[in-house]
Amino acid sequence: MRRKTKYPGVTQVGPKSYEVRVQDRIPDTNRLRVAKRLVRADTVEDAVAIFVTLRREMRATPAIPRQRLPARPTLTVYVKSWLERRLARGMKPSTRARAAQVLEQVILPYFGSRPVEQIRKNDVENWLLAISRKKNAQGRLPAPITVNGWLRILKTLLRDAVSDLELDHDPTMRVKSLSGLPVRVTDEKPNSLTADELRRFLDAAANESTEVYAICAVGFLTGMRFGELSALTWNDISEADGLIYIRRSQWRGKVSTTKTGRTRSAPLHPFILDALKSHRKALVDGDLPAIGASLVFPSATGGYHVPSYLNKPFRHILKAAKVEKHLSPHGMRRTFNNLMRKAQVDLVVLHATIGHSSDRMTEHYSHVTKAEKMAAVDRLVQTAGVSKCSPSCSPDYTPDAPAPDSTPP
Repeated sequence: MRRKTKYPGVTQVGPKSYEVRVQDRIPDTNRLRVAKRLVRADTVEDAVAIFVTLRREMRATPAIPRQRLPARPTLTVYVKSWLERRLARGMKPSTRARAAQVLEQVILPYFGSRPVEQIRKNDVENWLLAISRKKNAQGRLPAPITVNGWLRILKTLLRDAVSDLELDHDPTMRVKSLSGLPVRVTDEKPNSLTADELRRFLDAAANESTEVYAICAVGFLTGMRFGELSALTWNDISEADGLIYIRRSQWRGKVSTTKTGRTRSAPLHPFILDALKSHRKALVDGDLPAIGASLVFPSATGGYHVPSYLNKPFRHILKAAKVEKHLSPHGMRRTFNNLMRKAQVDLVVLHATIGHSSDRMTEHYSHVTKAEKMAAVDRLVQTAGVSKCSPSCSPDYTPDAPAPDSTPP
């Protein structure tokens, strides 16, 4: 039996058996100290008398100072180990570099010298307000999407700190992101081409090098990320299977998995194959490797290209095609996605081709055949009105090198 009595702190737990709970607040720290006792008493009044005695003794006994916890690290100290552990757990090198830059330039100047446990929600909100009002060297305020990206990094960092350091609060809890739509991509600056603009762009690109033309063919008609495209080897190009296997990505020469961590394939459309054959012939004529594990698009030093490699050619092509738009290398992926959607390509096929992580379960439980993928890109070629043979292709050219390894991953 367990029954409360009319006296606070006294509970009957059995015949002539009581639980006495005494508590007192320490004046200096305002912290509660609590003591519980099981006592024998003939009546509840006797139990109350024991309660009064215990409370008197507690108040007469000085509180033992609470043992101080080991000093918590400052945010600067914690960040060093945090970045190392995140990288060991699979953080992409590009993500780590971006996080390190934001930490150094935006977060640590504000929080770096403070112990992690002393950062409060009010501090985070004040920081958010301050950085959103700080102009850059050109006198411009940061866009809301940029500030929210910084906030996401701080939230991830401090939430990991709560777990790693066993803190009793998360200072980013209920801190809201800034309102505002992304400004990098707008109706006026979509960073993508229409079907007609793509046709003119590819026609003008034929006047550039065979490498630039092949990059455009692969980029616009497969939607690969630039890191994936620049990491392709000839082993990934399987004419026998009619597929391009997308197995890896690179960032500043550091090779890792694709962004989603999964291997996928894209159809090797005849338009793409013609462009690659012309490019491969140019490599062979220049005594450069064009077989096996050698890069499909090597830089002048034999390494990996960076996205800025396409900036100058893209400006020339846009001017020649009379397309008054800015287009970054990532715009090839955006163009592919937009035109495939306009061509009403099945979303499952699109996700399987472009490698988006959205609708993952739909893709997981669906099998997209090579024929479906080829038909999807065929519809894109038809929508754009481009020819099936590139202007610079060499249909009769057959490389002397052995056929690339076509073994699927």
